[in-house]
Amino acid sequence: MKRIKAENGQPIIINANQGGFFGKIGKYVIGGLAIAGAVVLFGVFFGGWFNSNTIKRTGAKEAIKSEEEKFHEIILTNTTVKSELNAIAELMTYSETYSGLATVVDSRQIPYTDVNIWGTQHQIQISYVGTIKVGYDLNDLHVMVNDARKEIYITLPKVPIVDNNLPQENVQVLQDNNILNPIRADEVNEHLVTVKADQLQNAINNGIYEKAETQFRKIIVDNLAKLHSDYKVVFSNNSVAK
Repeated sequence: MKRIKAENGQPIIINANQGGFFGKIGKYVIGGLAIAGAVVLFGVFFGGWFNSNTIKRTGAKEAIKSEEEKFHEIILTNTTVKSELNAIAELMTYSETYSGLATVVDSRQIPYTDVNIWGTQHQIQISYVGTIKVGYDLNDLHVMVNDARKEIYITLPKVPIVDNNLPQENVQVLQDNNILNPIRADEVNEHLVTVKADQLQNAINNGIYEKAETQFRKIIVDNLAKLHSDYKVVFSNNSVAK
């Protein structure tokens, strides 16, 4: 209750609960609107901040993706593919081991004839183990990249590199010397040269070049597939293996 003094000095009593139920409802409505307005303002501010940061993050992601695409385009060149092959492929791609036992018999001959002189024969037995390796000089490898068709064209060198190794420690020699026809110091080495040539020709006849190229192609395809799976490797028809 409120008391207000009138001009005649008599107090006037006013009910503070004037308005009753509707007055209370009005207060609650006003308070609710105020809270709702605050929530809306907070949402607008936070939403704007969130959207701004989302755009920034999305933009950064797109920028990174764009840079990755540019990087991919930059690295996938003829030079780059060749460098990758130099890093992953061994010079020698295929090898075969050969072994054997050779017997060398030599006698003196009657001058100007092919008739052997009896009692002048000497004999050498040579056992050996060697290895033939075939590969390619990657500096002679020709590479062409076609980005539009997603293809990598490779031309292998026409002439492979051959390493025919017959180490001395893998050679054993038994000699039956003859004082009338002594074994020469270089006689064993001369025969080993013939052995190496014969073994290489046998390996060529048995397809060692084709085997080496098949292996080299596999090395190229397998490794480039790991680096550039969306590209197809195409070999030229100038190589040995078809």
